[in-house]
Amino acid sequence: MIYVVEDNPDIGSILEYFLTGEGFQVNLLPTATDFKQAVNQSLPDLLLMDVMLPDGNGIELCHQLRAAGQSKHLPIIMMSANTDVTASHCDADEFISKPFDLFSLLEKIRQHLYVT
Repeated sequence: MIYVVEDNPDIGSILEYFLTGEGFQVNLLPTATDFKQAVNQSLPDLLLMDVMLPDGNGIELCHQLRAAGQSKHLPIIMMSANTDVTASHCDADEFISKPFDLFSLLEKIRQHLYVT
């Protein structure tokens, strides 16, 4: 399961459609509140999260996940149109700038899910 935390409905729908078409189960979550509720129910295999959310900050959510024992090693890919933000801001595994190439994103996702 991939959690996609993205408040832009167009980007979220494209990601959900594309990743589902590639065989992944996707849970699209438009807010930090929705994400927190979902992650309290179950952890995803990978998290794809926007930095700017209407009710929170993806960087802070990333920090919280890294500090928690059960989600410490969860693969996190951050995305943002703000090119000043990098993966090191929250110890994310990857950072992608918007706009991004879907097939490059897919390759990054596969690298983190299918580590050999």
